[in-house]
Amino acid sequence: MKKLFLIAMLAVGTMAYADDYQYLTMCYNNVEKSIVLETVQKITFENGQVVVTTSNGNENFELAQMQRMFFSNTATAVKEVETETTSEEKVIYDLSGRRVVNPQKGLYIVNGKKVLIK
Repeated sequence: MKKLFLIAMLAVGTMAYADDYQYLTMCYNNVEKSIVLETVQKITFENGQVVVTTSNGNENFELAQMQRMFFSNTATAVKEVETETTSEEKVIYDLSGRRVVNPQKGLYIVNGKKVLIK
């Protein structure tokens, strides 16, 4: 009974505390996942898992793998890095990281991939 009361108090305190934040970050199995807080509808603990219900569906996290869970103003987990280069534009760098306009023979990095020019 004490555990149930403690969990209820923690949940109530957490919900009041989370009003000032924008993200819920789950750290599990050495991976971080940030969830936009306004999409979170509820957080439940069931069958050894933390279930975060969002407007996009459920996210399940195993309690045994869970390292921490916190609220923040910034997302700490990176989902995807966007690049500004198009597929037509070739950006060429030498191995020292300097941009090259007219490459000669050698090893270069073209659009993030190593390329050998003979």
